[in-house]
Amino acid sequence: MCSGKPETLKFHIMITLGRLVILSLLLSAGLLAQSPEQPKSLAEVARESKKVKKEQAKIVLNEDAPPTPKQLIPEVFSDGMDNSDDILKAIFDYSASHNAKETEGVVRIWFEKHDAMLANAIEQNKRIEQRERDRQNGYLSRDVQFRNQQEYMESQRVEIISRRDDLKQKQENGLLSARIQQTFMRVRSSLAGKRMKYEWFKIRCGNGNCSY
Repeated sequence: MCSGKPETLKFHIMITLGRLVILSLLLSAGLLAQSPEQPKSLAEVARESKKVKKEQAKIVLNEDAPPTPKQLIPEVFSDGMDNSDDILKAIFDYSASHNAKETEGVVRIWFEKHDAMLANAIEQNKRIEQRERDRQNGYLSRDVQFRNQQEYMESQRVEIISRRDDLKQKQENGLLSARIQQTFMRVRSSLAGKRMKYEWFKIRCGNGNCSY
């Protein structure tokens, strides 16, 4: 009788510790209410968990993805239809609710962005034309030594691809340059007609060496 008491006591202690561990896990997981009310069912806990996750996802989306500011003046279409009418409308709509200095600032930001695009297109075409002159004069292949016929054929294939890419890029740059220059001329003329003449509104020439 006495010999069984330590085992019985040990058994009760293990049961009590097990219950405490389970209770602690349930409380930490939120499966039991912290109040003396009836514990929530697993279905209720699952529904609340989904709701919290959805609300957290909305908060993260709002914090990580701020709304993109609306573009005040449309960009110049590099291909397709001329959109200078839309550009002028945006400028005049803005000027109707803003003063002259604010309007000039917005127009200048739009102009400088496209002027940089125009300058880059002109500079790219100048480099392409220089490469073409170097090819014609043999500068690009004069110091190249081929070990076999296969290397020579591969170099010719690469050269053909390079020339084709240069030609495509040159055509695209030419179209973009022409469209920006045409849009600049029309916008500048229309703005001058509305007494919005800006001295800085200069248009680059096709070769990039002058402006007007």
